[in-house]
Amino acid sequence: MKAVFIAALVSCLQYAVNVNAQQYRIEARWCCINPQELEKCEAMKKAFEDKSAMTTVMPPWRAPSMAILTCVRGAHRFDCMMKINNNEADLLTLDAGMGYIAGEYYTMMPIMAEKYESNNPATGGVKVYSVGVMRKNNRAVTKNEDLKGKASCHTGTGHGAGWVYPISHLLEQNIMEVTQCNVPVKSAADFFRSMCAPNALQIYFNPFGANPASVCNLCVGQGEDYCSTNDPFAGYQGAFECVSSGAGDIAFLRENTIEQMTKNSSGNVNPSDFDLLCPNNLGQTGSRMGWENYKTCNWGMVPGNIVMTSAFRSATTRDEYKKLMEELSAVFGATGPYKNLFDMFQSAPWGGYNLLFSDDVLELIDVGEKDNYDKWVGDEYREKLEVLAKCDIRTARWCVISTHEMRKCESMIQAFSAKNLKPVLDCILGISTDDCMQKISQGDADLMTLDAGDIYKGGKDYNLVPIAAEDYSGYSTAKYYSVAVARKRDSHLTIFNLKGRRACTAGAGTASGWLVPVDTLVETNQIRILNCDTAYAVGEFFSKACIPGVLDTAYNTKDRNPINLCEVCASGGQDKCRRNSDELYFGGSGAFRCLTEDGGDVAFIKHFSVRENTDGRNQAEWARNRRSDDYELMCKDGKRKAIDDWADCNLGEVPSNAVVTAHFKTTKEKKIYWNLLNYAQQFFASDSNPDFAMFDSYKDYKDLIFQDATVRLIEIEPEMQEYKNYLGSVFTRGMERLQWYNCQSAASVTVTSHMFTLVTLIVTMAMFL
Repeated sequence: MKAVFIAALVSCLQYAVNVNAQQYRIEARWCCINPQELEKCEAMKKAFEDKSAMTTVMPPWRAPSMAILTCVRGAHRFDCMMKINNNEADLLTLDAGMGYIAGEYYTMMPIMAEKYESNNPATGGVKVYSVGVMRKNNRAVTKNEDLKGKASCHTGTGHGAGWVYPISHLLEQNIMEVTQCNVPVKSAADFFRSMCAPNALQIYFNPFGANPASVCNLCVGQGEDYCSTNDPFAGYQGAFECVSSGAGDIAFLRENTIEQMTKNSSGNVNPSDFDLLCPNNLGQTGSRMGWENYKTCNWGMVPGNIVMTSAFRSATTRDEYKKLMEELSAVFGATGPYKNLFDMFQSAPWGGYNLLFSDDVLELIDVGEKDNYDKWVGDEYREKLEVLAKCDIRTARWCVISTHEMRKCESMIQAFSAKNLKPVLDCILGISTDDCMQKISQGDADLMTLDAGDIYKGGKDYNLVPIAAEDYSGYSTAKYYSVAVARKRDSHLTIFNLKGRRACTAGAGTASGWLVPVDTLVETNQIRILNCDTAYAVGEFFSKACIPGVLDTAYNTKDRNPINLCEVCASGGQDKCRRNSDELYFGGSGAFRCLTEDGGDVAFIKHFSVRENTDGRNQAEWARNRRSDDYELMCKDGKRKAIDDWADCNLGEVPSNAVVTAHFKTTKEKKIYWNLLNYAQQFFASDSNPDFAMFDSYKDYKDLIFQDATVRLIEIEPEMQEYKNYLGSVFTRGMERLQWYNCQSAASVTVTSHMFTLVTLIVTMAMFL
């Protein structure tokens, strides 16, 4: 009676669980990368829906999975990753290398792992050997160095066994040279004569579209399948076919591929026809062994394949996915009772290899605590990735000029490191722009961003050269316009009646805040510079001003610059009038803030500074309620126009800010620095990036390291990497005029002094007439 009661209770519980499960079913959408996978997935779905099979095998007290299996078609693995990231699919099996990419860039996480027949009990059957397979009759390669100039076959770019382990080893042993930092594909392309490296032209591995065609020369796919996940020479079996057909000299794959291909080739493949190439070990230069010696002749043990899903799926949903796969594995796996109904770990019936899962899987197991892509691959794999990112320059030292810039630079270090970008970024705090220029010129720092006026000074006094320019338009135009801005209500003000007014500028020596305005005031005969002292003349012209840095030693060489040029500045104590972000009115945004807070009557700034700080674009308290239509531009002809009419109402065109380095850096070193910046902006150019935004600053500060208005950086071609060439003849002549005014040009000091002597004589004579 008791047994009957228990049986009835279990039956009721099972019924209740089943009813509840029917009400809360979760869709598990499996992403398939080709028609064969889709066909196999549909067959798996149909078999899974056979209720009699499931209820017979699963224990009656265990709740069945609430997940309903469906199949989704993706173009390739990257497309599937994107679909999962966009909630258009849920599950995908990936090689460890691709799994690392999925976790790093598509926020995916492993939940189940393939378990294989264990060749090494310590690994729990979840690791495989990476091997280099060659035809025995091909004797052109007997050691690793012989691979140079040969043809190689790879399972896929980024794959663990077929790419990461062998390529990192060749780089680590200096057998393969680094062609370009952060682009191991190019290094491999220069090393091997030709290749089939599927996905090497895919945007993730080829963000600039510059990878050479030779990385895909051996591939045989047609149309969109060419050199993709679906190329006939892709994957383990594809790479093997690539080498066995004679197309390639070596194929990098996993240890059991030869045996697997032999089993499925109807006798066309004989394992004894193949050798393994051993990597360099213990100072040796490598050797060849028979295919069965993979335990001693291999390129490393690689974490096996994993089933991944989005990390945004809830814990409950992920548990249901796991339960689903455990049920599938138990029923249709290698030892499953319904394997005859559907063989989960075989692909031959659908005309392929390793469809959805590897063909040699015994079962799927829970990854347990290794539910993070980083934990799954482990320390050794990450070390391989570090080697893969090998760079001829270890560090790129960025010089910053304020604690606020240092804070951003430290965030930039973390962001670059998270993407494994090389060279490693470091930050150096200089006490001023001139100090940083000097540090770079002496080899104590490598990079900094400079305004056009500083680029002139850096080139002339410190031999610095520009290598990357800020683009503010998105049209590869490295320039902006210097403008004079006034409040609309001060309609009586024009460019011709500013004497006695108050001025706000970006800073001493800057193009938009000093050079162009001073040149304009001299050109319109409002300022006369006597005694070689521009700052004194400006101090007499304006009643007050904020010209950050004007009292610094670098810009106050004669120690007589008027103090009224700092009176409008807002910061207190030693920060007042400093030529960095410690001064609240420093820079273009700072100068505009000075105008908005009635510190000045006119602001000399860049043409985009008004727009980026008004109409809700700047959330800082001082800018929050500013309207762009409360301000106007003052034109050189005396007219005033709306702030968007800067193309017709400006004081002059100015070259963009640029990243500079020392002149003694080699062409290769400058290229490495550029590649670091270029790769970084692929990840961090967007201001909405939650991790880090290169071209954005903290709420209360603007233009830290780069101008916030920057859309992207553009490379300066080698022939333009000289300060005068970059700045152009018009701007350079303007700088030379300013130096002439100050009698700073060595060639003109004597002439200028004689001119002032002559002017003084003429004035004296006129007094007696």
